[in-house]
Amino acid sequence: MNDVMQTWEGHDGVSFMKNIGIGLADIVVDFGCRVGHYSIPAALAVGPSGLVYALDKDQASLDELVRKARKHGLRNIKATTVAGPLEVDIESNSVDVVLLYDVLHYFTQSQRRKLIRQMYRILKPSGLLSVYPKHTADDWPSEEFKNLHVSDVIREIQGCHFRPDGQHEAILSHDDGLEHGCVLNFRK
Repeated sequence: MNDVMQTWEGHDGVSFMKNIGIGLADIVVDFGCRVGHYSIPAALAVGPSGLVYALDKDQASLDELVRKARKHGLRNIKATTVAGPLEVDIESNSVDVVLLYDVLHYFTQSQRRKLIRQMYRILKPSGLLSVYPKHTADDWPSEEFKNLHVSDVIREIQGCHFRPDGQHEAILSHDDGLEHGCVLNFRK
């Protein structure tokens, strides 16, 4: 991993996580975490009394995340392979924050609804859903999102009983680099 990403994960990303609303001792789900560009800073932000569920379908990515967590001395990340978005094996009403960063475009509209409903189920009352809606018609269009605008994504999430709770513009991780982006926060 390059120095820019190491700095982001260990410092700038931690500040970003705190800015979006992650606090000490929170329980966080990073769905589609890849190699942990958001899981690592989230784990640092929640501290040793918090927990980050890092969920991904790719075991090699999770293995890399576990190696990085060890280098940081982090023991509060639970890396778990998921078979798909439709069932998340986490207790209902048990999570403070869910991160859906750069993942929604991989799913059809019906799969997205099922995923968002699963996130609603696992979030505590007033829990935070934070979404980085990459690859919409407004931003590097691809796959399922190529004909959707950010406003459409907002409507989909609101249709699953979430209420908007602000936007945060920042330098964000995308793939293995950094770029300017905007995340959308919602509350259960």
